[in-house]
Amino acid sequence: MVGNAQRQVLVTAERIVTAADGRASPYASGPRPALLLLGERVVATGDLDALRKRAPEAELVDLGAATVVPGFNDAHQHLTMTAANLRGVDLSTADSAGELLGALRERARSADPGEWVLGTRYDHGRATGGTPLTRWDLDELGSSHPVLLINVGAHWGVLNSAGLRAAGLSDDSEDPVGGELVRDAAGRLTGVVHEQALFDLAYPSLARRPTVLPRQDVESGLRHLEQTFRALNAAGITSVGDAMVGPDELALLQEARGRGRLTARVNALLTYPHVDTFHAAGLRTGFGDHWLRVGGVKAFADGAVAGGTCLVEQPFEGTEDHGIQTLSQDELEELALRVHGAGSRLAIHANGDRAIRHVLTALERARERTPRPGLKHRIEHCSIVDDDILARMTALDAIAVPFGSYVAFHGDKLLDYYGADRLERMFAHRALLDAGVAVAGSSDFPCGPYEPLVALASCVTRQSTAGRTSGRVLGGSQRITPLEALGLYTTGSAHASGEAEHKGRLLPGYLADFAVLSEDPLEADPHRLPGVQVLQTWVGGRPVWRQDDPS
Repeated sequence: MVGNAQRQVLVTAERIVTAADGRASPYASGPRPALLLLGERVVATGDLDALRKRAPEAELVDLGAATVVPGFNDAHQHLTMTAANLRGVDLSTADSAGELLGALRERARSADPGEWVLGTRYDHGRATGGTPLTRWDLDELGSSHPVLLINVGAHWGVLNSAGLRAAGLSDDSEDPVGGELVRDAAGRLTGVVHEQALFDLAYPSLARRPTVLPRQDVESGLRHLEQTFRALNAAGITSVGDAMVGPDELALLQEARGRGRLTARVNALLTYPHVDTFHAAGLRTGFGDHWLRVGGVKAFADGAVAGGTCLVEQPFEGTEDHGIQTLSQDELEELALRVHGAGSRLAIHANGDRAIRHVLTALERARERTPRPGLKHRIEHCSIVDDDILARMTALDAIAVPFGSYVAFHGDKLLDYYGADRLERMFAHRALLDAGVAVAGSSDFPCGPYEPLVALASCVTRQSTAGRTSGRVLGGSQRITPLEALGLYTTGSAHASGEAEHKGRLLPGYLADFAVLSEDPLEADPHRLPGVQVLQTWVGGRPVWRQDDPS
């Protein structure tokens, strides 16, 4: 989407939430609150009659009984990966192995001979009772197509036998550094691949060798990107952090920006294997504009929460397994020194408490070696914390980017992997905010739901909606208020991307990005928040999505 011309617009609604940072009343004042927009920005807030006198020629947009809130900003999701996944079959709703295999079989029928069949968002908890499928299960589909099934957590997957051959993997293959090729008791590959072993197959931005999945052409990529933006806009999202951007993904986003086809603003986190290339080209945190900017460098310290591979101090329930460390301590410290020394923001994926400690040590040592006052780094997910971690994060002024909706969406798996007691320290929004840590809102989509209103309900109620735990409160000590939850997805995410001075509030000088809701999320029953309707979404002073005109 291109920038807005300098036209004046008066937007009025029953309620307008101008900010959710707790500094003052969150609402615009006046009997009939309004926003005065000039081009892409808000220039005034207040009563409609007063603003009409100030701008009598302004176009009037009356939104009736709706509530306007600052546009939702998902600080960490996988925009370009989601778009690429549209090549495959979304299996997130499959309730059985038979249903899942049937969907893959249907895709295989329409595929050319030898073409890869891709299945995405495979939820092993929902579809296969918590037990991952193996190559032999997928071999039931036949041998005409290599098959790759990617788990909903996006950190592990499953190949059929044809897929293993196409990827050049055999029982004699060695595990890649930071990854695992799972084997059975006889030493045979099961087809399950963890972490770097999956990245090398499917994710060009992280792969250390050519990936096996064919890359999209530009026009297909743009088409899938626009489909993804459409869904995000319909959920009230006006800004996203794309947390896995390599050269190919950045080129696609730049093409979309150049053609005026962005309908949400993008904060790109550039993947660490390419850090030297990006820095040599002058791409550092803050490069770009308000539509597409470089937000920092993304790296991984451990595995996934929902996949049970994160690096934890206490082993997973009923096991001796402490998870996977994907970068060694030396590698973490070397990377932190390079990125921090270059003046860029580091955004390190660290779920488990042991992984978070490793990251904090790396950041502390980088700051000691090269003091850079004001440079703040991010811990992506930051899933399991304790008092020591909170104190160290506060001292570093580090930013936490935890999952917003995981309690609701992954309740069954969380209880099985971590137990009820540890869940009191997970996605610890209450503890992080009370410690003074800056906290952003994140879906990690496609690993969790992208709808911010689902996340707000999860943060406020801490109630699972998954399977046998549905309705159960998990980690209730970490509940926060609706205002605080809205703040995560507005001011919190703007702070995490380094854009707090012009994004996340509907106040003079800020970007005119907002969502129009059927109810006030600060007053609605929190359990009903997922059902609150998004009526319109505006970016840069113009509507990019309307419920009554979804095309």
